[in-house]
Amino acid sequence: MKNTYTICIMLFFILKISAQQESLTFGISGGTNWSSLTGKDIDNLSSDGSTKRAVGHSIGVTLDNKPSNYFGLKHELFYSRRVTTIRMEDEINPAFDSKFKRQYIDLFPASPTLYYKGFEVYVGPYLGLLLNASVQRKDENGSTYTDKTIYGTGQATGDYSQKMDAGFVAGLNYALPNGINIGARYIRGLVPILENSESKHQWKIYNESIFVTIGYKFNKK
Repeated sequence: MKNTYTICIMLFFILKISAQQESLTFGISGGTNWSSLTGKDIDNLSSDGSTKRAVGHSIGVTLDNKPSNYFGLKHELFYSRRVTTIRMEDEINPAFDSKFKRQYIDLFPASPTLYYKGFEVYVGPYLGLLLNASVQRKDENGSTYTDKTIYGTGQATGDYSQKMDAGFVAGLNYALPNGINIGARYIRGLVPILENSESKHQWKIYNESIFVTIGYKFNKK
């Protein structure tokens, strides 16, 4: 909860500062993402050490401060549902494909942006607040069920998900004169997403996602 308040306070100050800028534009967008995991400890989560990108979705808002024709700052807040296919096995069932699902609030507080003839190129910091996480498992009858204990806390038994992620984002947008824009972005987390509550060891496994979006920008008159 404390992390949620921190993100809300940060967003409030961004909005307050942005509201003073005559060059402020507001936009909304949504789209699809393909999320994977990377890092040397992948085999602690996926039995064969590999992951496959699966389709997720996102929606959010964007504030652009553009004090000049070619340079500005982009502030964004998104909700994203990310899915990655991993390989699971246990003592009862043979190896099978499992969906590792996470839901995040993604904050991009201030990304320096270059503008040229409708193109926008930006790079900046990324913060993610994990809302929930789950993984598919099989019971003794071979039936698939959703296990939400991987979300967990430091008091849980076994592995649990880190509640905060941080890293960087890099992206490219193209804005049409009518306000519609399309874009793509790459997000790379730099914080390990899993920790063992007993050993307090963080597995070196990191988020990696590609997003494709379409949106609309409300230009000031």
